[in-house]
Amino acid sequence: MSVLGRGRAKFACAISIVALGIAIEVAAPATSVASPLVPPGFRLKASNGYSLRVLASRNPHTGRGDIVIFASTHAAAVFYAAPAEVTETSIDADLGRVGRISVDFVPSGAIKKERSQCGKPVEVQAGNYVGTIDFEGEEGFSEAHATSVPGEAKFILSLVCGGSLSEGTGGHSPGARLTAHGPKGKFEFEARKNSPSRPARFRATIEERRGSMTIERGVGAEAGPSAFDYDVPGGTATVSPPAPFDGEATFRRDARKSMNWHGDLSVDFPGRADVALTGSGTHASLIRAVQNPSHPFRLP
Repeated sequence: MSVLGRGRAKFACAISIVALGIAIEVAAPATSVASPLVPPGFRLKASNGYSLRVLASRNPHTGRGDIVIFASTHAAAVFYAAPAEVTETSIDADLGRVGRISVDFVPSGAIKKERSQCGKPVEVQAGNYVGTIDFEGEEGFSEAHATSVPGEAKFILSLVCGGSLSEGTGGHSPGARLTAHGPKGKFEFEARKNSPSRPARFRATIEERRGSMTIERGVGAEAGPSAFDYDVPGGTATVSPPAPFDGEATFRRDARKSMNWHGDLSVDFPGRADVALTGSGTHASLIRAVQNPSHPFRLP
């Protein structure tokens, strides 16, 4: 996948970043990038504390264009990926009920330098994307409207920097990780704690298709130690996460090593409320683990 615009043929390496389990695949810059770069997207503020980042790309072999939109706060995110008409300096995407983005890049004639969080500065054409920018999140979780926004390359340049997430499992770790999956990957839920006395962290993600659009939603929360009580050798655990989660769930591994996961635990995803995280067809597991997480939505 090659990012749109002049000087982008050397954007050759596809990578993924993960924010609360949401994987985003875009084109990342190689070590050598022709200058000046036309910014591959933009960002703007949206309502209810959300930030909106938009990137576009075009496959140089097939001509297929794509747009990705990442709406995020410090504890929630929604990722949209859809086909788009993409040229060297324009993006046109009909997002259905989510809105429409139809913009042209208008350079100012100046050159600016943008850098990733870990790399060298890259020369970027200064200018604005001008046209129609309408975003309306499902169930009113956020919206954004604009007719002109500055182009930006910092987001995509920083995707190659990676994160600071490390995890150890098994052995005699005092911590634990509980995971639950819905039928056919309907949802994923995770609770983790580094020791019985440490804070409990929770995350949940869900993926769906709407026509040609892929949507992934994720939320995260942190609570005191009592929100995740576990006995890994005994094969039991109970979780009662704070909002946007509601209710609680219990895990039990019986003598036949069958996994029982039940309760009334649910979650409100941005744009999709009251999703049950228990019920028929769900599967759960409990293991020893220690994790040193970075902030789930700390983006450039």
